[in-house]
Amino acid sequence: MKYIDELLKGHEVVWKPLGEVCEIKGRIGFRGYTRNDLVEQGEGAITLSPSNIINQQLSFENCSYISWAKYEESPEIKVEPYDVIFTKTASVGKTALVKTLPHEATINPQLVLLKRIKCKPAYLAYILQNDSFQQSVKQLTGQGSVPNVSQSALAKILIPLPPLSVQEEIVRILDKFTTLEAELEAELDCRKRQYEYYRNQLLSFDMLNRGGKG
Repeated sequence: MKYIDELLKGHEVVWKPLGEVCEIKGRIGFRGYTRNDLVEQGEGAITLSPSNIINQQLSFENCSYISWAKYEESPEIKVEPYDVIFTKTASVGKTALVKTLPHEATINPQLVLLKRIKCKPAYLAYILQNDSFQQSVKQLTGQGSVPNVSQSALAKILIPLPPLSVQEEIVRILDKFTTLEAELEAELDCRKRQYEYYRNQLLSFDMLNRGGKG
């Protein structure tokens, strides 16, 4: 906290409703799509879903695609770099910053797209991942079997906005930790696979039997 205090010295943190910081766009009900609108890769645009958000990062390894006609039907939810994606249904709260796009993309009805962001987009993405914001969202989800938060309710949640220079420093620090975490996960995965390999080798009775015969 002392470091944050130093960053904020002489600066004011303004709290604003999310709806004043960005536009919140979702797929309008009558513009939803069915299986008949799904196409093969190369025949349409990517339609992102919560499953494309892994560890708060966008993954394009397993994508669904919708027809170009359906994609063009909703220009307000065409995904662009530096938009922020937020899950409003089922896996409520999953968030990702759009850094790059391999192909034209849109969103499915479970997501909303935060566009025309008036602060640093990466900062906003981190705020939406923060426990405080997530708790506010949780309090707004419906009581049905499938959690859901409305766009109008999201728009009213207050978020802190320090000066841009402070936002940039916060993003720099958190990006560094995100990179470190990814490196540690990769190292742990490697070690786990090594462990499993040697465990299987050492506990192989076929190998033990062959050793005994030698």
